[in-house]
Amino acid sequence: MTEPNEPADEDFEAFAEEYEEHRDALYDLISDYADNEQLDDGLLAAMVLDLAVSLRMIGYANSVEKPSVSGLKLELDRFSKDAEEHARSAKQDAESFIAEVKAQREEGEGEA
Repeated sequence: MTEPNEPADEDFEAFAEEYEEHRDALYDLISDYADNEQLDDGLLAAMVLDLAVSLRMIGYANSVEKPSVSGLKLELDRFSKDAEEHARSAKQDAESFIAEVKAQREEGEGEA
């Protein structure tokens, strides 16, 4: 039995750490590209969403022996559900996110 303060699943901890590293690296790449190309934030978000859907479709097609239209539609339904859950989670963190943005802005104004 694990101690109360020990991680319950070390494999998950390692996965979560690796996930964050990759997420941060991709975020930096995309942000740098958007800055260099002077892309609007809204346009960038739409492009990244488009890429996410396309990647999910390709992932489905590559993961099954006989891809089908109905299978792809089910996969896109799962993707939609995942996206909705992610948005709900972001809404729950909205207060802390906005507080962090405001703090960073104030910090930036103090440096100017």
